[in-house]
Amino acid sequence: MSDRPRRELDRRSFLSVSGIGLASLAAARRTSPARPGGRGPASPTPFTLGVASGDPLPSSVVIWTRLAPDPSDPTGGMSSRNVNVRWEVATDERMAKVVRSGRAVARATNAHTVHVDVRGLEPAHTYWYRFRASGEATEPARTRTAPKRGSMPRRLRIGQVSCQRIDQGYYMAYADLVEHELDVIVHLGDYIYESSGGPVRDHGMDEPVDLDGYRLRYAHYKQERHLQAAHAVAPWVVTWDDHEVENNYAGDAPEVSSMTPDRDSFLERRAAAYRAWWEHQPVRFAAPTGPNLRTYRRLRFGRLADLHVLDTRQYRSDQCGDGTDIGPRCDAANEPDFTVLGSRQERWLDKGLAKSETRWNVIANQIVMQQWRFAPGNAVWNLDQWDGYPAARARVFDSLADAGGTPVVLTGDVHSSWVGNLAADLDDPDSLVIGTELVGPGISSAPSPVLASTIPAVLDQSPHIRWAEGTQRGWVRNVITPDEWRAEYRLVDDALVEGSPVRRAASFTIDRDGTIDGP
Repeated sequence: MSDRPRRELDRRSFLSVSGIGLASLAAARRTSPARPGGRGPASPTPFTLGVASGDPLPSSVVIWTRLAPDPSDPTGGMSSRNVNVRWEVATDERMAKVVRSGRAVARATNAHTVHVDVRGLEPAHTYWYRFRASGEATEPARTRTAPKRGSMPRRLRIGQVSCQRIDQGYYMAYADLVEHELDVIVHLGDYIYESSGGPVRDHGMDEPVDLDGYRLRYAHYKQERHLQAAHAVAPWVVTWDDHEVENNYAGDAPEVSSMTPDRDSFLERRAAAYRAWWEHQPVRFAAPTGPNLRTYRRLRFGRLADLHVLDTRQYRSDQCGDGTDIGPRCDAANEPDFTVLGSRQERWLDKGLAKSETRWNVIANQIVMQQWRFAPGNAVWNLDQWDGYPAARARVFDSLADAGGTPVVLTGDVHSSWVGNLAADLDDPDSLVIGTELVGPGISSAPSPVLASTIPAVLDQSPHIRWAEGTQRGWVRNVITPDEWRAEYRLVDDALVEGSPVRRAASFTIDRDGTIDGP
């Protein structure tokens, strides 16, 4: 989604955080700030970018870090030599009861990142982990394994986040998130932005087009203390959207105003962006060697929920229109080969939904799946969302209708909050409900005033949508039980003010038949 800067407001006092968040912030404050885009002062620790864990399974979880004593340099201030890193996993925060430990090699070719797939853990257990290198150690961070495959957990707590442009707002949503004990955090994309020039914390770096540029951008974002604290409280499941590469790219097609306008140069850029994404995320993939990386995957949380993680960028057909987001659908949008997911991912999703034996089928999705009807007829659609791909959406809806468990779609991208049902006929209020979509606000990316102003018209012409809010940033706290899903939208009063309060704006309950109650 395109984004526009907003004006800066006065700052207030910093919002206090507690528990593991406080320890993580203390660790972050010990690092020396570096100048973005150029060499800065060396840090006394190589762990300036914090730690993270992700992709939890019943007996394993991935833990991550990167050695970068000077994050303002593409190399992180490291030499070309590989470095041994010690890691430990314990059952207590003091790290007195270590149950797994070992050595990993931080390779220079991987920007001295470390991905450790820690195995032999107990299902549904909380663990603490840390790294050691160069005589320094990270603060213990919390992670958690998934429940045993055949078990029925009493509940699952999911943090839903997306869209964290660092120069458009403070990360007060993460400061709030760390105060809520979560089992997993799902990030729906736009972890970094290629653009700059916002009203707060402007880093002044050039738009990245190569590996050095993307490494610098990730290093800058990952120094943010609230982001580090959020990574230190729970495992993350991450997917990407467009800004990890370039705004509104589609498959191998760059945006119209791209700095890499031809296909070959764009694919070189995409390869660099995908590589940097892999280097900086706690994922269980092998490193990409070119412009392709399969990231769609499925994680199971006992018999309670399957989490189907989608990739709606890498395989999609180029959207209708002249590079604009808004306009009429073209004839091609109704053709069977016009796709968002690509044929292979579509088959994977269809098979996974049909064979699922869990109570809930959770779809981690980037772009809005529900229909936003701005006006009658075909004149005005948001072509970058699923609205621009009606035939592809219909195929996915067929899969959702055949799902073994109740589908709930978690979505990001649009810097605003929406709750609605997915229906076989999105213009018919009596049409069969086949799922629910929860569109979460951005962590810090600026909302669109134009979109916010159209919400009354969209609600009036879109009978499946129950609620929308278009002006505030925040996150969604989801608590799942075998019988119901509770979604709490927690919104920041003003993300341009550091320390601004975060409050519950609305809460919804979803029954297993898709009935929405609230706010």
